[in-house]
Amino acid sequence: MSTLEVKNTKGEKVGQVDIPPVLSQPAGSEATVAEVVRMYQAKRRRGTASTRTRKDVASSGRKPWRQKGTGRARAGDRSSPIWRGGGVIFGPHPRDFSFSVPKKVKRQALKSVLAMRFHKKQVIVVDSLEFSEPRTAELAAILDRIGAGKNALVVTTSRERNLHLSARNLPGVEAMGIRELNTLVVLSHPAVVITREALEHLQQWMEKIA
Repeated sequence: MSTLEVKNTKGEKVGQVDIPPVLSQPAGSEATVAEVVRMYQAKRRRGTASTRTRKDVASSGRKPWRQKGTGRARAGDRSSPIWRGGGVIFGPHPRDFSFSVPKKVKRQALKSVLAMRFHKKQVIVVDSLEFSEPRTAELAAILDRIGAGKNALVVTTSRERNLHLSARNLPGVEAMGIRELNTLVVLSHPAVVITREALEHLQQWMEKIA
């Protein structure tokens, strides 16, 4: 069974933990992960792009010239799409891009990307991360000492307000509880920092939804 070092906030090794068996093997295929990622990305799309059709363009509806006898092509009104300032043909309109996938598929994809992070040793386990008040500079220093880089996902047992406030001012850093994890957010960060307690809860959670 593979193990991971446990570090304290000073970057010193204070122990080791076993990688949970439930997270040792990917649970879903690459196609499953791709589909779930596409679902989360689609939900983020605003879908507010809009254009005016010929019925929405302000126009008197009067014919620019008579139908015959001028030598010019026939024209109905100025709102025609072939006129400058006229309506748009097949333009975008407000729509909802979101779609859903089965809950089981989302869980499989999440387990798969977490297993990939553990397999590639891209998970850093820390003994604890407690902030009595928001401290952005302190969190940045801790991430640097433990080797997490500047684009890390910090995972705790549940959302901790002071930690969340400390992380939100660091570009690329995100803090959340284990129940907030999803496939897209895990893939968006090359390093995952997780507390020892959160790792135990994550293992129990993954075993329940297996």
